[in-house]
Amino acid sequence: MKKEDQDDLVSGTFTWKIDQFSNLEAKKYYSDVFVIGGFKWRISIFPKGNNEKEHLSIYLDAADSSTLSRYAKFSLIMVNQLDRIKSITKDYEHEFTAVENDWGSKQFISLSEIHDLSKSYLVNNNVIVEAEVSVRKGDIKIVEKETGDLIDFKGLGRIELAFHPLLEEVCLSHPSLVECQQKRSSRFVEYAFTTLGQLLHFLKTRKVKDMNQDGYESLQLLWEELETFKFDLVWLQPHVQSVLGTKNMGGRVERMREDVKILENEIKSRRAMLAAAEVDLERAKGDLVKAEQEFKMGDLDSVIGYPLA
Repeated sequence: MKKEDQDDLVSGTFTWKIDQFSNLEAKKYYSDVFVIGGFKWRISIFPKGNNEKEHLSIYLDAADSSTLSRYAKFSLIMVNQLDRIKSITKDYEHEFTAVENDWGSKQFISLSEIHDLSKSYLVNNNVIVEAEVSVRKGDIKIVEKETGDLIDFKGLGRIELAFHPLLEEVCLSHPSLVECQQKRSSRFVEYAFTTLGQLLHFLKTRKVKDMNQDGYESLQLLWEELETFKFDLVWLQPHVQSVLGTKNMGGRVERMREDVKILENEIKSRRAMLAAAEVDLERAKGDLVKAEQEFKMGDLDSVIGYPLA
């Protein structure tokens, strides 16, 4: 993979420990849903093979592909539990859609190889499967917590229930939001208002103090995507830009904190030097007093003279 391609990807890894593998039936099983790049994923397996009885079939499944398509590079890994280097890794890339929502291998590894205990894929009747997924930054979506069923919003499209109050509020204040989408296709309008709902939900549920680098990047990507839907967002733009602007302010504050820390350390160092100098001064004063006393004890009226020998 070229360096520029790597820089344009956001990656993550999910590990699935499958208990009592030998006892699984000949059907499809799913891992828990996990999120990478803002998209929901899961691993699926056929323990007795997907029309391949002698092999384990493993796939990466796009759990939310019915509403969100995306391109991904990914690896599926059958982990060798005693020697990671001997793990079996297969690399793929795929455009996940509602039609092709999973991708992988029917013949990932033979069942005989798994059950060969010397291979260390099956340990205590458990196997471990991993998925390493990379998504293009430009495709990233923000996935919030589960927000309920999709229901119709003003006859414009099926939008998540949690977004409805937010959309109702802004559409009442800015009727042009609805007017500018009335001649669009239903699919386009659904995407448009879903994206607007995601942005409003993001702004409503996030605190500036909790924003990290990922949060700022997600907000920036979501804002850029929303601009492609041609909403009149003059009323919202200053607020979003203000939030994004706090990223730079946060950097300035952090640098100022570092400068203060450096100065505090320098003051501590100089105070230690001053304390040592004060000890030396007191010692010198004592030596001076002692020397003056000894000097006064001499006979100042006697002739200096000289020796004759």
